[in-house]
Amino acid sequence: MASLAHAADADGKVSQEEAEKGEEARLSYLAIIDGEEIPLGEYVSALRRGMQERFYHGTIPEEEQKKFYKEVADELIQQFLLAREAKRRGIQPDSDAVEAAIKRYDERFQDDPEWAAARDQVLPRVRGRLEAESLVQRLEEQVKVVEKPTASELKAFYEANKDLFTTPERIKVSLILLRVDPSSTSEVWRQAREEASAIVDRLSKGADFAELARIHSSDESAQNGGDMGYVHVGMLGDNAQQVLDIMEVGDVSAPVVMLEGIAIFRLEDRMKPELNPLDAVRERAEQLYLREKGKQNWENLAAELRAKAEIKVNDAPWR
Repeated sequence: MASLAHAADADGKVSQEEAEKGEEARLSYLAIIDGEEIPLGEYVSALRRGMQERFYHGTIPEEEQKKFYKEVADELIQQFLLAREAKRRGIQPDSDAVEAAIKRYDERFQDDPEWAAARDQVLPRVRGRLEAESLVQRLEEQVKVVEKPTASELKAFYEANKDLFTTPERIKVSLILLRVDPSSTSEVWRQAREEASAIVDRLSKGADFAELARIHSSDESAQNGGDMGYVHVGMLGDNAQQVLDIMEVGDVSAPVVMLEGIAIFRLEDRMKPELNPLDAVRERAEQLYLREKGKQNWENLAAELRAKAEIKVNDAPWR
């Protein structure tokens, strides 16, 4: 499927070749919303920007094209509805910010010989887009303003989201790390594993873990006898976590292959997840409540505007 964004010329219009791919592709609009058009050229420009922002070298993988084309269309339609709602509410764009952005845009292309000819045609479209984005931003700021929760509302939010207020499991670990450069040969890795196995054997016979850590470990914890203190589950990487998950307090692991080298762990302590009481997390709970309710308000407004509008979409680009 040819890329509409690549088919656009400097003025944001679809090329003749792309336009001739069918009657639907020749439609001049992306969508008609309550009788007002979003021009296809505006959609092509949005595609181009989206490609540059989301994809390496601005190239869309073929299997993602249709999904990407539709996502950009949905975003553009939503932007239109929200900007229109902002105008209905009497919101004004941030003119200073818009003018500053226009100035930066103008300066960016001032040395381009083609810019002088295209400037008068392109800048009004750029200004319109920037003003619409500013309107939506200011509308979002208003909509997301939420009254502080009552005691009962905050309690209900806390009870429904206990995972947000639970201190995750922590484990206290000691480590002996035989550091190996990832690019080392298999022979170097084999020697490190053999050394680690010999250390594990000595530990099984009663050798002091802290002493061997100070002698053999390349980790910064060596100066503390390998004591890493308490760490949250998952912080040490998948290989280490799989081993630590099945260890009991006091156990010493077999050698574990890590990105940094070969590791030996001793599990010193395991602290179970702990739910913090509401009184201890009240301020954070209130902040999360306000953020969540603001997000819900914004999403509800977008859905409501879309449901009320009469929208006809030209879906030829991603069908």
